[in-house]
Formats: sequence, structure tokens, C-alpha cells
Amino acid sequence: MKKLNFGSGMDIRHGWDNADWLENGNNLKFDFEKYPYPIKDNTYDYIHSGRVLEHLDKPDKVLLELWRICKPNAIIDVIVPSYNNRSAYDGIEHKHYFSKICFEYFVNHPYDTHYSKKYFKIIICEEIPTNVGRFIPKSLREKLSLFLFGIMSYVHVKLKVLKEEKKT
Repeated sequence: MKKLNFGSGMDIRHGWDNADWLENGNNLKFDFEKYPYPIKDNTYDYIHSGRVLEHLDKPDKVLLELWRICKPNAIIDVIVPSYNNRSAYDGIEHKHYFSKICFEYFVNHPYDTHYSKKYFKIIICEEIPTNVGRFIPKSLREKLSLFLFGIMSYVHVKLKVLKEEKKT
């Protein structure tokens, strides 16, 4: 299984390709804002992207570029700060804020012709509570998070890549 740690930072994973825009001991260094990425189509079975999309100008284009470099049925595992957590706002370089609804909308409701086909299927789409939020029952926590900050910490999304497999 070929795996990519996209936006590795200091989290260098052995047995993975580690990509970042900084030189941190990773084996792939490139600008995540320049497309296409210097990676061949259909290369990866699994991509992990932890706390990266919020830093980039066009997260939708990034996800589509990750789709391109994935094999059919690959998994893209994304973690981003929840919009209603302070961590989403405490980095001056953060450009975007996320909820699970934005990923559901991106996958299920194409908003222009570029997204007119299904690229992904959602496997997991959940909000991870903060330590304080864990004490609130899930059904109540989800409702309260619409009005109160500090209940949810991260959004975790696992996307299955939808592509036709090439027959050899």
C-alpha cells in the first residue's frame, strides 16, 4: 500500500511518502498552491492530511488534486480545525474554517460544471469534541455547537476516491 503524508511538517512517517512545502526531513517538497502537483496520476492508496487545508487558498482544488494522484478506491483522511473552536482562529495564517457540512456539501452538491461528477464518497464525516465537549451528550453537543464555541475541536473526514479502475 502506497501512502502519502500530505503536509507532514515535523510528523515524518516511516514507510510513507512525506510531503511538505518546508524542508523538514520529508522526501517530497513542493508548493501545495501550484497545480498540478509533481506526482503521477493514480499513485497513492491512502493519503493523510492533518491540519493542512485551512492554510491553503483553494482547499477544493487541493482535494481534487489529491483525487488525481490517488488510485481508484483510495482513502483521503482529512483533519481540520472546527470552525467553532479557537484553534481555527489562533493562527494568523489560517485562511479557511471548516464544519462537517462544508465537506458534505462539497461531495454531494456540485456547484459548478467542474464538480459535476462524483469524485468522492464520504466514509466518515464527524466533528471531534474538545475535552470539555466530551462531557456533553452527542445529540445535545451537536446542537449547542451551533451557538457556543469551544465544544468541537476538529472535523475528521474520510473520503473514498471514486474512479473507474483501468483494466489491463
